[in-house]
Amino acid sequence: MARDRSLKLDSDGVARTRAFWIANKPGETAAPAFTPDAPLWSAVALALVVALLVQSSFAPMLAFRGATVSFITLLVAWYGVRTGVARGLAFGVIAGACLDALGGGTGAAWTLGTGLAGGLAGRLARTWLADTQLALVLGVAVVTLVRYATFGIVMAAQGHPLALPWVHIHAALWQAVLDAGVAYIALLVVPALGGIPAYRR
Repeated sequence: MARDRSLKLDSDGVARTRAFWIANKPGETAAPAFTPDAPLWSAVALALVVALLVQSSFAPMLAFRGATVSFITLLVAWYGVRTGVARGLAFGVIAGACLDALGGGTGAAWTLGTGLAGGLAGRLARTWLADTQLALVLGVAVVTLVRYATFGIVMAAQGHPLALPWVHIHAALWQAVLDAGVAYIALLVVPALGGIPAYRR
């Protein structure tokens, strides 16, 4: 009985999402199968504080080939995939501004880079990737590279180009791999992070 009710709720969610998509995007057919409810802002704010603490305290210990896992990117990508472009962009700007404030000397580089990453993650959620558990994994890899590239461009525009650009490119590629790997492990351990109802079909 409980299983039948769960399947009915999932079916209702799929139907609701597709109807909303068709009404607003009549020319597009790549509708996501399910749009999970947005996470609570209070929970996301707490997660951001934790991510900032972990990023500044423990991430350097996890360095590999000049790159470290970006817990901020992981959180922003996850939120963007779960909520869409506008909210992903807004949350990315907030998270990036926190990084700029804590780091100093970066101007608005992380603010713009992380904001763009959040918006891009939200856009990826509106493609066929949203029907798979790989949405977050692939999304994290892509937005990591975009975020890092935007950071470098903004730093150069502010008169502080990154020294040894090939070293930074190498680090960005490894960071994308590390971030995607952590996202994959996180989904294996806690499947609900990806919006588990979307995958019961």
